[in-house]
Order: sequence, then structure tokens, then C-alpha cells
Amino acid sequence: MRSPADIPQGGETRPGLLHPLVAVVVCFGAVFVLSQFFRASNAVIAKTLSAEFGLSPEALGLLTGMFFLSFGAAQIPVGMLFDRFGARRTAPVVLTAAIAGSILYGLADGEAMLIAGRLLLGIGCSVVLMGSLFLFGQWAPAASFSTWMGRMIAIGGAGGLLSTTPLAAIAETLGWRTAFWGAAALTAAGAIAIYAMARDRPSSDGVGTAPAEGLRDSLRGVRAALATPGFPTLILMGFASYPVVITVLGLWGGPFLADRHGLEPVETGNALLVMAATLIVANLVLGPLERRLDVRKWLILVLAAVVVAALGALAALPALPTWAVILLLALVGACGSYNIILAGHARSLLPDRLAGRGMALMAIAFMGGPAVLQGVSGVIVGAFPATNGAAPAIAYQAFFAFLAALVAVACLAYLRLPDAKPSAGFATDPARPA
Repeated sequence: MRSPADIPQGGETRPGLLHPLVAVVVCFGAVFVLSQFFRASNAVIAKTLSAEFGLSPEALGLLTGMFFLSFGAAQIPVGMLFDRFGARRTAPVVLTAAIAGSILYGLADGEAMLIAGRLLLGIGCSVVLMGSLFLFGQWAPAASFSTWMGRMIAIGGAGGLLSTTPLAAIAETLGWRTAFWGAAALTAAGAIAIYAMARDRPSSDGVGTAPAEGLRDSLRGVRAALATPGFPTLILMGFASYPVVITVLGLWGGPFLADRHGLEPVETGNALLVMAATLIVANLVLGPLERRLDVRKWLILVLAAVVVAALGALAALPALPTWAVILLLALVGACGSYNIILAGHARSLLPDRLAGRGMALMAIAFMGGPAVLQGVSGVIVGAFPATNGAAPAIAYQAFFAFLAALVAVACLAYLRLPDAKPSAGFATDPARPA
């Protein structure tokens, strides 16, 4: 899993404990599995929720997007807390919101409780991926940042797998509510593991070492990260990466396969399982590939072009056989994983003192983006009258065309940025000695 070049030799480790990088993967990875499960679970149970609570396509899109809305809104405060207090102390406290949200979602008796549960889940899970990225930036060499991020997302991809066929099977046997109550208990165990195992910096014993900042200074740091040349364009490209994938995998992929290809819930879960599996494999492969090629920009653009082509085919060819549709969805899942390379590009522009806030801005794009895309896509699909509860082919054609156009526009903006080679390392802070 790792080579000597992947793990820095500086910094102390506690006797008897895992190396800090491995500890991050173990404890944050376990909770990230659950975070991925929460964010993608509505795709498989969408039809059940719609029937049980009378949800329209617009309402379903809004509900699913609530996770990402609160997730994105929490990023800046969480980034400030990471820079000030570190991830080890911040993450377990914030994760209590996810525990409460999972319990509430399972107890929901109406749309309002479902929305409240999704909002709490988003807030609680906002610390997981960003916390691991923050710690990778402290412990991992710059050239292997994307590799470690890819490993983390691949582990979290197991949550995407759990939200496909396994969730469909549990929903049919024990009920979908049981799955969320069980996830709440596992999240609590993960929060305890983070506090027990994670370390924040090589020079600390799990405690943030940033100088004390007031609120105004912290907000200045947010503005400084946002003002970094090229950073807004990276945010736009981030908005057109993982958010596109999860809008398909986590929401409309399931209804699309059921409405247009007649798949039953478990069959739908199996099809989405293929997409989720390609996502995992890609996250393991892209980091080492980026490092070997020593290129970020052109690798991202090639992958994005494949995503545009696959989405375009789904939009233009509504009569494709089911196997071809699953293949195209798998391509979207695999090639849409370029967000891990984008994160490395973004981190390479940031000095350590802005790392938490800068990565928070990227996380807003990665995880706040789905809130917008899922809401907009709900309006798009809902604009076409359903027949016997199934959206027409034109509704999904418009949906896929919208996503393809978004990725294409983002690529045109990103094309103007210079590359940031993995071998070049991270930016240094001009206010501090290197």
C-alpha cells in the first residue's frame, strides 16, 4: 500500500501506534465509508421515499441536495477550526451532528424530518474528507498528496458500494430505517477512533500549533486563499468533477435505470455498484499515474473529455441497450474522479498556514456543488410530465446534456491555467522562512 517515499521520515511517532499517515487512513477512512454511504444512499431508496412520503422529483432533488448544502456551508468554519485547533479535536465534536442526523433520518415521519436529518448529516460529515486532506498536507510529501487522497476516497468508495445492492437488500428485508440507525452507531465508534489515533502535525502531540487568530484574521486567511492566482478557476473545475458523478450515482442514476430500463431495486443497485466500483479503482490508480507522468492539468482535461463524451452519448442516444448505459455510467464514475488531482493542484498553490481554509474552499466545490446540481437536476427532470410515475426519456436526456455542458464549460476555463507538476511541491509562505 505504501512505499518509503510515500511516508516522510521527519516528525515523531508515539511508541506502539501506527504511523500518523496510516492512522489517518484507518480512522478517517472508516468514517469516510459512512459519509459516502449517507451521501449516496438516496439513489437506491429514491422510489421508496417518493412513495412513502409523496415526494415529487423536485422535492427528492431538494432533499438529497440538503446533505451537500450543509456540508458545503460548514467547510469554511471547519477549515478555520482545523487551522486553529487541528483535526483530531475538531472532527469528533462535529461528527456528533452526523450521529444525530442518521438517527433522525431513520425516525422521520415526514419530509421536514427527512430534510432536518440530511442537513445534520451534511454538517457532521463535513469534517471527514477535509480532515484527512488537512492531515495529508501535514504528513505526506507533496508529490504523493493525490495518491494518499486517492487511497482515502477509494476506502470511502466502500460506502458507495454499501449504498447500492447491500442497502437495497436491507431495505427489502429489514427496512431502510434500520440501515440508518446502524450507521449512527458506527459513526460514533469512528469519532472515538479519530480522537484516539489521529495526530495533527509532526511537531505536535495532536494539538494545533497555529498562532492564535481572531475571527477577523481567520476571515482574512479565507480571502487570501481565494485570492491565490488561479484558485477560483480550480474551484469551478472542482464544481464540475465529483458533483457531476454523485448527482448521477447518488440520485438520478437509480430512477433513470428504473424508469427507462425497467430495473428492479436490487438490479438497479447492481448497476450502480458497477459505477461505484469503477470510482474506487480510479481513485487508486490516478494518484500514482499523476505522479509517474508528473502532470496534472493535461491528465485532468483528458479525463474530463471522456466524461463529456459519455454524458453526451447518454443524452443523445436514449435507445441504448442497458449494458451500454451501464458501461457509460462506469466511464463517468471512473473518469470523473479527477477531483483527487484537482485537490493536489489546489494544495500545491497554498502555504501551510492557509491549507485548512484553502482546502475548505475546494471542499465547498466538491461537496457543496452537488447541492446545487441535484436541486437544478430535480427541476430539469420534473419539468417533463411523468407517465405512470416514470419520467420520460427526454427528461433524462436533458439532465445528461446539462451535466455534459457544465463539464465542457469548466474545462474551457481550466485550459487557461498553467500546470502544477507534482514534483514541484507545495507553495511556501512568503511571510515565514521555508
